[in-house]
Amino acid sequence: MRPAVLVFVVALSVTAGAQRAAAPKPAQTPAPKPPAAEPLEPLSYVCTMPGDENVLEDKPGVCPNPKCGMKLVPVRLVSKWSCATNTAFIKDGPGKCPTDGSDLVRVTVEMTFGCPGTKDLDTLEPGKCPDGAPKQRKYAARAHGNHNPQHGGQFFMAPDSWHHIEGVYLPSGAFRLYLYDDFTKPLKAVDARPIAARLVTKQVYDPSTGKENEIEKYALVRKGSYLEASIGQRSLPARMSAKVTFKAGDKENLFDFTFDAFSKDPAAPKATAAPVKTTAAAAKPGTTTAAKPAPGAPAATPDPNLVELGVNPALIAVPIPETVPEMLAQLRTRSDQIRQFIDKGEFAAVYVPAFQAKDLALALDEHRRELSVDKQRVVEPAVQKVVRSAYMLDAFGDLGNKQQILEAYAIFTAAVKDIQSAFPEK
Repeated sequence: MRPAVLVFVVALSVTAGAQRAAAPKPAQTPAPKPPAAEPLEPLSYVCTMPGDENVLEDKPGVCPNPKCGMKLVPVRLVSKWSCATNTAFIKDGPGKCPTDGSDLVRVTVEMTFGCPGTKDLDTLEPGKCPDGAPKQRKYAARAHGNHNPQHGGQFFMAPDSWHHIEGVYLPSGAFRLYLYDDFTKPLKAVDARPIAARLVTKQVYDPSTGKENEIEKYALVRKGSYLEASIGQRSLPARMSAKVTFKAGDKENLFDFTFDAFSKDPAAPKATAAPVKTTAAAAKPGTTTAAKPAPGAPAATPDPNLVELGVNPALIAVPIPETVPEMLAQLRTRSDQIRQFIDKGEFAAVYVPAFQAKDLALALDEHRRELSVDKQRVVEPAVQKVVRSAYMLDAFGDLGNKQQILEAYAIFTAAVKDIQSAFPEK
């Protein structure tokens, strides 16, 4: 509640005929504006069946998988920042992990509103606790919410939408294949035991058979929590393929890796405090901290120092602009960047401009009431579609399914056009 300033006018009584004088009003200091409420992302409806968690709808229904048929469950998905290997630590913006000092990474979590000490009163909407205090935001990890490499390698989701792998190429010449579940937790021994894999470093396509002939291959041998093969140091970029069978008798899964540099485990102890240059080959980009510009200042641009180091501007986080025209311009730029990543086949990087576009759409939604009623009716569902399609682009990008990525991008671009048509350019 804003503090009230009471001004008393003191009347001075004097002898008959004397003037009545009022004490001058003290200068009033404008009350500070309360902090703007964080935009509330729309509800999504998901399937809770393991392997079908990527189902994301905008209304109630049932899981489209005929083998499932479960009712979709409402959730509120939000993107936050967390340690790559410990999603229990959640922050609103970039920073450093308190446990290992690595850069925080983007993760998708489920948000509810609850009261301290109890889960019984958790809700998807804001509210008040029994004591009258406002409910607090609470975050919980979700399946497929963390697709960030855990050991500085390259991370993929398997076609079964449950298994996840990470390929790591070390300066020692060793290739390691780490195995995870749908929550990016290392597989338990009982789940990892049936997995068999080999690494192919050279193969030639045979047109007569329509198959690849493997010229150079290595068995991946189990060593504790990962599979490993010693292949020696290769010239960079080094290309190789892991062929993995997750269960005996199942179809073999192919995962292609291109290493522009040797992998560096971000959680590994650092020998010196020497600064590490950022390169375009960094594992999940987008963790650059950018200061928010002052009101009225021009929209921020990517750090030229990072660009000089070879970092694609699409992978650099920038603050949300202050004005609607600047937001619209940045939204167009992010949409173009997504398309460029899709065209180049860099699907794992799509999530960076997609999440930035999501944040821009939510910021524009705060200006929706400045529009006519008819245009407000266009903007509200369009913002919701941008948010949901951003999460779809993230999930399908990690899976590497171009057809699904293009379908999600079509929804995304149609929604962006609706937003742009509703807001005036100037």
